[in-house]
Amino acid sequence: MGAPKAQHLNAVTDALESELAALIAGVRRRDREAIGRFFDRYEGEVNRIVWSLLGADPEHDDVVHHAFAEMIENVSQLTRPIALRGWVRAIAVNQVRKTIRGRRWRRLFGSAEEGLERFDSWAPDEARLESIRRVYRVLETLSPELRTALVLRHIEGYELSELAEALRCSLATAKRWLARAENLFSKRHGPWPKGSTT
Repeated sequence: MGAPKAQHLNAVTDALESELAALIAGVRRRDREAIGRFFDRYEGEVNRIVWSLLGADPEHDDVVHHAFAEMIENVSQLTRPIALRGWVRAIAVNQVRKTIRGRRWRRLFGSAEEGLERFDSWAPDEARLESIRRVYRVLETLSPELRTALVLRHIEGYELSELAEALRCSLATAKRWLARAENLFSKRHGPWPKGSTT
């Protein structure tokens, strides 16, 4: 890499870090404008993570709300502004995992099919609807960790390092969870469907 190009990259990185530091400071002060900019910046990504992990879900907005509330409450814990995006992802993922754990307990006393009707008004046709239902039927049999690893890798396209960061675990653990999830999904469903299921 030539010196001018490296200098330009460093300047861009410094500018981004300065911008993120200012944003974090504003959120920490509970500045309404800063919180609005924070939400605008990450709302799309958080919504996509929740959608990918839960599908068409009646609790979607609540999960997103709780994730952002946790971010605003704990933003002072973030020491490296440049790490903000990964931190946001990790909190969103963790919020979904907590939601899934809660549902698994509730479903000890309910139907295994409970909640799959949430796709009925969304899927464009019957074949697509059944494909989505089959995928999420299997996903809902996996632990929150395995389900999350599989979805973030195969729907969201996370690199392994990003997966480990989002799951707040070591790279070795992320690889192990992913391999286990892929194996179980294959046994219970067959190959992962071509194209996104969501």
